[in-house]
Amino acid sequence: MILVLISPRAAGLPFAQWLPEMRGRLVAVCAEGSDPGEGFAEIVTVTDYHDDNAVLAAARELAGRHRPTAVFALAEVDVERAAGLRGELGLPGLETATAGAYRDKILMKELAQAAGLLVPAFAPVRGPADIVDFMAENPGRVVVKPRCGSGSTGVYVLDSPAQAAGLADIVTATPYEVEEFVDGAVHHVDAFRVAGDPLAAIASRYTGQGCLEHWTDAPFGSRTVDPTDPVCARLVDETWRLVDALGSPLTVCVHAEFFVTAGGDIVLCEVAARIGGGPIPTMLRHVLGIDPRHLWARVECGLPTDLDAVRDRVATAPHAAFYGVPPRRGRVLRLPDAPRGVHDFTLNTHIGDDWTPARYNERKSADFLAYWVVTDPDFTALGDRLIATGEQVSAGFDWDRAESEGAA
Repeated sequence: MILVLISPRAAGLPFAQWLPEMRGRLVAVCAEGSDPGEGFAEIVTVTDYHDDNAVLAAARELAGRHRPTAVFALAEVDVERAAGLRGELGLPGLETATAGAYRDKILMKELAQAAGLLVPAFAPVRGPADIVDFMAENPGRVVVKPRCGSGSTGVYVLDSPAQAAGLADIVTATPYEVEEFVDGAVHHVDAFRVAGDPLAAIASRYTGQGCLEHWTDAPFGSRTVDPTDPVCARLVDETWRLVDALGSPLTVCVHAEFFVTAGGDIVLCEVAARIGGGPIPTMLRHVLGIDPRHLWARVECGLPTDLDAVRDRVATAPHAAFYGVPPRRGRVLRLPDAPRGVHDFTLNTHIGDDWTPARYNERKSADFLAYWVVTDPDFTALGDRLIATGEQVSAGFDWDRAESEGAA
């Protein structure tokens, strides 16, 4: 039996199709009202998927009845839950101590720094005074973010110490950290290691400010780095150094983010022990030849996987990129058509879809109303097509923002 933790964002993924030999031998915990998909022998739902105690109690209940041989999860919120369950059940995979290093951005940077990786200056935050003190010692812009957050939710960029007072209620309610703002191009590396052997490490560069771009309501995306660019190999090397610095198991997948400064320094932003979110798996499918979630489900569950086919595909794959249009405040009035020559054009909205101020403020950087993938063997042509399709799709939307702006 395989125990699957299915967050609301992972609901409906084809787990039974990815693991056909385990059909009828899958059990799951998911949120009430979400669709876990077919092929499960038993499903236990919880009212609030953010409630660690409820999710773990449901998982232990299932484990007691079915004795799983693996625990599989895709969401950031489930990284530590799955690790704890593996430890309790004596199963292989990421365990609790290492999972904590991938979740807590203070511990993460401490371990990376001790291993010789460059990290921004950072400090824990217990209240606004900690931010003020940090900015006195580190002049310039800073980033204030949850120590265990994801998707750029709850992230604030401050230009002056006076702004810290406005975060008092937020930073005292949840563990936060502050770090210096690194001026550099944001890259990500999606890396997979199986039984100690690197399988693939794909370096990509976000457009604009990366995940923070969604705060501006601007379209953004990511494209693979040209392997002939020396920074590509350097990013991959830094990723494997980071994986080792965090005490990772022999079989692990990571989504690491780095800044590359104008001077060529590679500085850690953060890293997660999971597949990248949003459209990243769709983009990576064109590089790996298989959806990375499908690949990792089979690897994590100890099922046969053609790893040589993945290696061969990565060596010959075209350049790939994704681009997406994030939500705005207001109601969607018109939808765009799919641009010609793109892959996987996906609309996650409908006419009348209302992004109220409350809903808009809770958005994640992976929330796109529309996204798509572009591939091209020519790196320059890929970039040109990405910009052109982004302009076309953005122009295809129309919004009614009057009611929303009045409510704000």
